[in-house]
Amino acid sequence: MIRRIISQSLMRRRERKLLSLIAVTLGIAVATAVATIAIDVGDKVNHELRSVGTNIIVTPAADGFPISIGGVDFRPAGAGAYLAESSLPAMKKIFWRNSIVAFAPFVYLPAQAHNRHFVLIGTWFDKTLSISPTESFQTGIRQLHPTWKVEGNWPAANDADGCVVGSQLARALGLKIGQTLSIQAKTGLREFKIRGILESGGIEDQEALAPLESVQEMAGFQGKVRRVEISAVTKPEDDLARIPPARMTPDQFERWSCSNYASTVAYQIQQAIPGSSARPVYRVSETEGKILNRVGLLISLLAAAALITAALAVSSMMLANVLERRSEIGLFRALGAADARVATIFLTEASLVGLAGGALGYLLGSVLAEKLARAIFGSPIGIHWVLLPAALTLALAVTLIGGALPLRRGFKMSTAMALRGE
Repeated sequence: MIRRIISQSLMRRRERKLLSLIAVTLGIAVATAVATIAIDVGDKVNHELRSVGTNIIVTPAADGFPISIGGVDFRPAGAGAYLAESSLPAMKKIFWRNSIVAFAPFVYLPAQAHNRHFVLIGTWFDKTLSISPTESFQTGIRQLHPTWKVEGNWPAANDADGCVVGSQLARALGLKIGQTLSIQAKTGLREFKIRGILESGGIEDQEALAPLESVQEMAGFQGKVRRVEISAVTKPEDDLARIPPARMTPDQFERWSCSNYASTVAYQIQQAIPGSSARPVYRVSETEGKILNRVGLLISLLAAAALITAALAVSSMMLANVLERRSEIGLFRALGAADARVATIFLTEASLVGLAGGALGYLLGSVLAEKLARAIFGSPIGIHWVLLPAALTLALAVTLIGGALPLRRGFKMSTAMALRGE
């Protein structure tokens, strides 16, 4: 009997049912879209932030107080300790090795050209690093700083005499691509071919960059590096990450080690490279955490607003439905039906509309999330079927909550008034 009443009710007043369906569908679509993006947004935003470059720095543990401006060491070539270049592949063997997306070593050599003093920076431009007999890793300054702009080309991997010159230095010396740059250092004179003009937006615009091996040879420190900059995808710092490892309890240390904080990755790198000191660039890590927290808050607010709007729309439709059918409610009650039985009819009808809206909203939200991900991040986003039960549950909750208040108002009406249609 109830099944027939519900089926006949669904066939009537189709416009109102359609409006309720649309409201639920749109609300669930927005909630599904932001939830789908939220699942992947951490890694995607982290990868986007990694394009700004370094968030972990490795230096010799025995090094003295650095004399640097803008991250560039201005001490004489013989000052300070050095790291062995051959030890660098070890950082791709740590537990969090997959978090490391790029790194590059640096050697700094005070130099002179055309009576102007600057720093010649030796680094990897594009290096294929052998991690094991079956694994290699492509890294270098190009992967570490993908936003750096080069007019011309980066030197090739086997180009020992190629270099790039910072844009400010190139303007000051009147240098052009293809010219030969004679660089004078304390260890002698060497000529480099200018392959490109670099615009980094940093101190590198005032310097020149050459292959690491060539600068090591000029400085007389073959196989040694002064500094390693690392770009790693890490988890934003929280209260646990701010506790020094030496002060952690065994349980805290275990949880910290199993989370890819910048400090955790740095700690493991320091353990893997003998004589090194690895430290996070906290300004970058804190910025990532703030951005991700704000993105998460925005996503939560959008989802909540969409669901509340859908619930209000369903409530409005249900109120109109209850007022229109108050004579039916009065008849049911006059025939002895309890309020719970009458409410079951209306809420079952609303639930069917809600479940249909939830299924449609999930499909629409998944498509919307895919388009947003391509537009914002330039990459596709996966369909998360685990969200389907959550979408159906939310849709059911929205319709039941939205329909409960109008029904309560309808049941306050006396049976006699309802039968008279008052």
